[in-house]
Amino acid sequence: MKVHIRKTSFLFLALMLALSAVLILNAMKVPMQFQLFAKNSMQAQKVAQAAVKLQEASDYLTDESRRFAITGEWSHLENYFVEVNETKRREKALEEIRNAGAAEESARFLEMALKESKALEELECKAMKLVVIAKGYDKNPSYNVPPSVEKAELSREEIAMDFNTKMAAAWLILFSEQYFSMKKAISDYRTNAVAEIFKHTTHLNRKNAEDLKATFNRTLIGIFLIVLVSLAFFLIIIFFVLNSLYAFIESIKKNQKLKATRAKELELLRQTYNEMFDIAAKNESFLRKQAEHDELTGLINRTAFKSILKALKESSESVAFIMLDVDKFKEINDKYGHTVGDKVLKTVAQILESSFRSTDYAARLGGDEFAVVISKCDEDLEKTKQVISAKMEALFKKLEEKSQSEIPATTLSCGIAISKNGWNESLIEKADAALYEIKRGGRNGYKFAR
Repeated sequence: MKVHIRKTSFLFLALMLALSAVLILNAMKVPMQFQLFAKNSMQAQKVAQAAVKLQEASDYLTDESRRFAITGEWSHLENYFVEVNETKRREKALEEIRNAGAAEESARFLEMALKESKALEELECKAMKLVVIAKGYDKNPSYNVPPSVEKAELSREEIAMDFNTKMAAAWLILFSEQYFSMKKAISDYRTNAVAEIFKHTTHLNRKNAEDLKATFNRTLIGIFLIVLVSLAFFLIIIFFVLNSLYAFIESIKKNQKLKATRAKELELLRQTYNEMFDIAAKNESFLRKQAEHDELTGLINRTAFKSILKALKESSESVAFIMLDVDKFKEINDKYGHTVGDKVLKTVAQILESSFRSTDYAARLGGDEFAVVISKCDEDLEKTKQVISAKMEALFKKLEEKSQSEIPATTLSCGIAISKNGWNESLIEKADAALYEIKRGGRNGYKFAR
């Protein structure tokens, strides 16, 4: 049964109208103060995340300029200017910070970080210009040298350098003490900005906590006065309000969701907190998924896959292990580029996920290597082989269809091993041996281990 504290208070209105009004106002303040606490924390989190994005964008530009200086590959220069001219994560991060209502001092630090990052572009463009001249990109019409690189100033001595000296000079610029000093300044500004916003948030939350404590204390005083007026009303307050508040505090300390209360006023607090709790749990689940899944394909990674295999050792159920390699994947990368190669890997991953049950586990072990564990197989070995063969034929057919429309011609070599008594390490060796028999036989197929 839900009790409305306000309506109950009206029963004692003749004796304590003023006191009841104070208690009601305090009860209404509690969820508002909790919401303010959540708002402050979420604002700080948004600003901190945006600051990290700004740092990541700056580091990305550093990485691409250094890769260009070391390898001379044009794609790194293109990646650099896609970030500068199109993606613009630094500018977007600063805009997010302003929109989040960051403290003035925090926003100022991040503006200084962006300014320093912009200044760093001049050194990076100078280094990249040395590489452009050394590699002869500026004399080849098929390469469109960005204006900021063309405008970078070089001395006569630098222009006159031979190929190796230019490449070394570019490298030295990007690993110079001046460059590291500027990078450190960006990191320091970002650190100061995050520290400032959390300092500001801590101040606001401390004040809010003091207000909440004062509200709580006023409530206790009011309850004490009510005891003197009416024992019945005191029991109602204890049972429906204080018990719920203390239960909330204990749940918060134990990092648990708040339990249902019979006081309607406190239901808003409970619902608000539980919504925040669910959001935090989802964020934690998301971070865990990032740690356990391959970033490119979305499949579970090698580490998570090993954990699954370890768990399967404790089961006596039949399992099957499939090891898969993309045939001649290096040739695909060399011929079509890594972007197409990545698309091939993603396509293979998607086909694997759609070809097996939700109780099976598909993983990317690394590079072009994939694996699948099929759990709860039929005890009849021949029936299991028939089921797996049907799945493999369907998988190869899907891959063939994709190869005709979305990706270059792609085939797989697969080795399959089956155990009637749960997982054991020999399945890997057996599947690997069967896979290499397929490779020696011309690839593009699957084979069951003996």
